[in-house]
Amino acid sequence: MAVLYIVRHGQCENRPPGVLQGQIDSPLTELGLKQAQATAQRLSCESFAAAYSSDLSRARLTAEAIAEPHQLPVATTELLRECCLGQVQGLTELEFAERYPEAYRLWKSNPVVHRPPGAERFEDVIERCGTFLKQVRERHAPEDRILVVGHIGSISGLICAALELPLQAYFAFEIANASLSILQIGEKPALILLNDTCHLAGLV
Repeated sequence: MAVLYIVRHGQCENRPPGVLQGQIDSPLTELGLKQAQATAQRLSCESFAAAYSSDLSRARLTAEAIAEPHQLPVATTELLRECCLGQVQGLTELEFAERYPEAYRLWKSNPVVHRPPGAERFEDVIERCGTFLKQVRERHAPEDRILVVGHIGSISGLICAALELPLQAYFAFEIANASLSILQIGEKPALILLNDTCHLAGLV
């Protein structure tokens, strides 16, 4: 069965601090670039059939660093994007509360049921991640190893879609910057590794 080597993007700029980022395109920080290189070193001995990434630059740049030693092009796709936060992307929580007080109150009471104005539902994130998995199965042989670089939202979505987990599981995963998770897909899907960051030790 095909195996996905899934990496979250390296640390990225978040300006102003505390902003609700969502699908805002943010570059990697200096540390984020170091994290991408450290991940590339860890995976340099693997043999990948293909490399896929979210089209947001923080993921694409991470993927390109990892794919470079393998001389692989990185195919970008919106299916691997972070969850869209609609009209509150780029706002702080305080600004969200000031502009949309009732929507903010509902969101704080239950962010799963009450999404920010124009925001994507978590069910939809899982569904589009499932579409990506379907495309991978159609395009690649069962024995292929595939590099995938995404975000907390899309990585959680991939795991939930592959393992057919309930929505509540979407919020159960810790996924650090530049962490490695390994997901087997196919007839017997399995989560082999989750949120491994041993290759980042000592980075500052």
